Amino acid sequence: MGEVKTEPVTALNIQGKEAFFEQNVAGSFRVNDPVDDGRQQFWFVCPCGCGQNAMIAVGNGYKPERKGRDTWNWNGSFEKPTLTPSVHDKGHWHGWLTDGVWRSC
Repeated sequence: MGEVKTEPVTALNIQGKEAFFEQNVAGSFRVNDPVDDGRQQFWFVCPCGCGQNAMIAVGNGYKPERKGRDTWNWNGSFEKPTLTPSVHDKGHWHGWLTDGVWRSC
């Protein structure tokens, strides 16, 4: 499957696990509480509208070290989240989440 390109999509924070999975809004996200080492699970629905959801490991203000695993730096904002580096988790959409907007590469 080739990479899908999209128009910019606004990131929407949906609180609560059930609401997040039931609503399944393209570009929406939720963040779990930190685990012991400070990492958090950042769940998101693919911005392309396919309905796939994915989880990535993030650090609030830092990029966690995880041997053999990708991680991201999250700015800690629920209103205008930013992730670095770019997100290419599912292989068909690749882009950036910057200041609360998902943008294709």
